[in-house]
Amino acid sequence: MPAPLTLFCLPYAGGSAAIFREWPRSLPAWVRPVMLHPAGRGVRHGDTPVHGWPEFVDDMVGQALTHLMVSGQGPLPFAIFGHSMGALVGLELAHALRTRLDVGPRWFGASASLAPALRERETHWLTCDDATFKTEVRRLGGMPDSLLEHDEFMALITPALRADFHLCGTYDPPARAPLACPLLAINGDDDARCVVPANDPAWASETTGPFASARVPAGHFFINSHRDALLAQVIAHLRDAVGVSEAPARALA
Repeated sequence: MPAPLTLFCLPYAGGSAAIFREWPRSLPAWVRPVMLHPAGRGVRHGDTPVHGWPEFVDDMVGQALTHLMVSGQGPLPFAIFGHSMGALVGLELAHALRTRLDVGPRWFGASASLAPALRERETHWLTCDDATFKTEVRRLGGMPDSLLEHDEFMALITPALRADFHLCGTYDPPARAPLACPLLAINGDDDARCVVPANDPAWASETTGPFASARVPAGHFFINSHRDALLAQVIAHLRDAVGVSEAPARALA
């Protein structure tokens, strides 16, 4: 029996792998979801958040390799899914693993993310005042005001959030050959930043493989509010990418 497809899952800025906690029981048996854990949140809350791309990607590659390498065999087949900042991290992980292993992902899912070619440089997130920072977090809509105004909670999460915002604002990948796998760009209908005419073509340029786009009737954080709709898209496109003829999912919840 072939090994299941390893699906690396990467969270949005400030998020932890806990956002994927329901995925294992919702995905088909031929997919093995593996949540990668950025420093400074979740099970790695005690680690210092990383705000430089080389260090961040090296950390993700180190985690990924522990799930891919089998003694006496080549690397296991893998795919990558990332939401928002996670899509950028996932793209860097895909290229880094391709360089390291000479094998690319079987599929890439870019969720709720503006494509690299369209991003504007922002370098102030590590040093801006708290009011400016809170305004941006509020604009994104991922956190209720009750938490934004909770000083102790904000003190806990702000270091990781600032580091992640800085990573997003300084993302500038080098010129390189695109991926060669199927790529899905999925966005929320109400996410004005990502639903722009140039976004799908810009994501399509990141691969020489088949490109598809999809929409969810939601805002930026549909990974939380519309999990079932997102998973249905992920499963369908993964099935096409790996050629599985029949892939009954575990009950979506």
